Amino acid sequence: MSWQHDEAPAPPDAAEPSSAAAAPDPAGAPATAQPSAASFDPAAPGQAAPGQAAPDQPGFGRPLLIQPGLGPPRTRPAWKSTADGRTIFRRGTPFVIWWVWVAFAIFNIAQIAIPDHDYFSLELTAGLLVVTGLMYACTLRPRVIADEDGVLVHNPFRDHRVRWGALNGVYLGDSVEFGCARPAPKKDKTIYCWALYSGRRSRLKSQLRAERSQARYGGSRRAPVEAQDLARRDIVQLMAAEIGRRCTEARQGGVSDAILASTWAWWPLVCVLVPAGVLLGLLLGR
Repeated sequence: MSWQHDEAPAPPDAAEPSSAAAAPDPAGAPATAQPSAASFDPAAPGQAAPGQAAPDQPGFGRPLLIQPGLGPPRTRPAWKSTADGRTIFRRGTPFVIWWVWVAFAIFNIAQIAIPDHDYFSLELTAGLLVVTGLMYACTLRPRVIADEDGVLVHNPFRDHRVRWGALNGVYLGDSVEFGCARPAPKKDKTIYCWALYSGRRSRLKSQLRAERSQARYGGSRRAPVEAQDLARRDIVQLMAAEIGRRCTEARQGGVSDAILASTWAWWPLVCVLVPAGVLLGLLLGR
């Protein structure tokens, strides 16, 4: 399958910067609050906003999740490494939802569709297959795979190959976002990682848990370093920090310029469209 360049519109405008200053981490790591970009002029040589990369580094000029000096977490990794050196980033909840649905679909086919050899059982089976295809595309398939060359983003019906030289920044909105370079005259594009979603409300709860944890221990010095790290950042923030760290290391080691490459994912499309066509034919043939 050959990669082709995506024609999607340009990324949205940068989020409104935060004006609140973040307190330094007692353990020595920088605070995780997003920096303010209001006073940062990208055109000024050698200038870098607090918590942002220098102008010759990716991602400057926009509030970043990844901050210089923010290393990997000191707790058990929230991602999976394979024998071939790749790392898979995904949440566990969609994986559980997928298998719950599979069990539900098999139960219905075994209890209703197979015993009843009528027209409705065919329609029911086709409908279950349509939903199963959608569940596969939206829960089991999405993931982000990182290797020594870059990241591969599997979204429900699209695949995006982002080499480290094409990754301009790692951001966090309602999901992890990659700022990716594209060839002129196209503008850079933002890739939203379906697998790494993180609601703002859940991050607010994490911050509140961090405050309660510090109050419970009577000060951050008494709290374990691991507890501080997990309370301050949720699992998606940990994953985004790790991806940003790898991108920084790759760029420091020297990478060639690259551009975003995107293609349609045909297998999930087939899994949805084929049973949907069968179901439509059954409904029209009544």
